[in-house]
Amino acid sequence: MIGYLRGRVIRATQDQVVLDVGGVGYLVSLPTSARESVPAVGAREEAALHIHTVVREDQLALYGFANADDLELFQMLIQVDGVGPKVALAILSAASRDVLKRAILADDVAPIRRASGVGVRTAQKVIIDLKPKLQAEAALLALPSTARGGPDGEAQLQVETALRSLGFSAQQAKQGLDSVDWKAEPAAQAALAAALKALGR
Repeated sequence: MIGYLRGRVIRATQDQVVLDVGGVGYLVSLPTSARESVPAVGAREEAALHIHTVVREDQLALYGFANADDLELFQMLIQVDGVGPKVALAILSAASRDVLKRAILADDVAPIRRASGVGVRTAQKVIIDLKPKLQAEAALLALPSTARGGPDGEAQLQVETALRSLGFSAQQAKQGLDSVDWKAEPAAQAALAAALKALGR
């Protein structure tokens, strides 16, 4: 699988570029944000793209992104039922990553619906599927990475609070906490990630 490409742009359209990487030309589809960051055709400066590769019986397609965060959101989008790579690319072209994340967390379908071919039902599916994941991501980032599991129980308390804020019941939070190897004294962020994984989120 191709995960990253760096090379000179030898051909470009509104949503695709061909990168010359060591004498091989790679055709890469891009969202608007990545297309705007790519150097012009013939420029000496090289383009650097994070790549998602789709392999099918009759096709090998490359999708490129200016940074790993955009790639991650694209990969989350294509896991939504009914959202393929082309639709995910259209969604990322319709609004920035930060705008989309805020819209999903606020149950706002408008920025998602700006994408060509995306109706209300698909936009709602995106929100239903991705909102819990983004909430979990936000909870992880909010935890201090320095707090560790140990005798004082500081990390356990923070993880329990984070789980409850994500909508888990007291019983589910306890189940998540019990799944963590506290003897290893994990950081709060790592402990929450382990608890969320055990709870299927």
